[in-house]
Amino acid sequence: MGLSHLASLGFKGGLKNCEKHLGLDREELEGVDGFFAVLLWYDFYNKGNRKALETLIAYNMTDVVNLEYLMVIAFNLKAATTPFTDALRIAPPSPPEIPFKADTETVNRLRRKAGFGRHW
Repeated sequence: MGLSHLASLGFKGGLKNCEKHLGLDREELEGVDGFFAVLLWYDFYNKGNRKALETLIAYNMTDVVNLEYLMVIAFNLKAATTPFTDALRIAPPSPPEIPFKADTETVNRLRRKAGFGRHW
């Protein structure tokens, strides 16, 4: 699923912006984006930092989990414009437990190294 359904409802920006607008919290991954994902990969690939790899996997899995939630929200908002709102409404999914966690120390170290503040 892409973000085109949300865009057609007036949501602007990428995945992280849509998540923020709809109240999704990325917790330790707040402010981590695609550019930062590359930094995580290089930290793992070049230095063998397994915590960077686990953080990257947590980031990617959070994207997938949140896309499902956003898909349901978009569907329900679109369904609300029809006479079939009640019949079509889908309950938002409960997020599954993501078995990988972001390593705060790795995230903060890479932020400092890249010259970014806490939230860039």
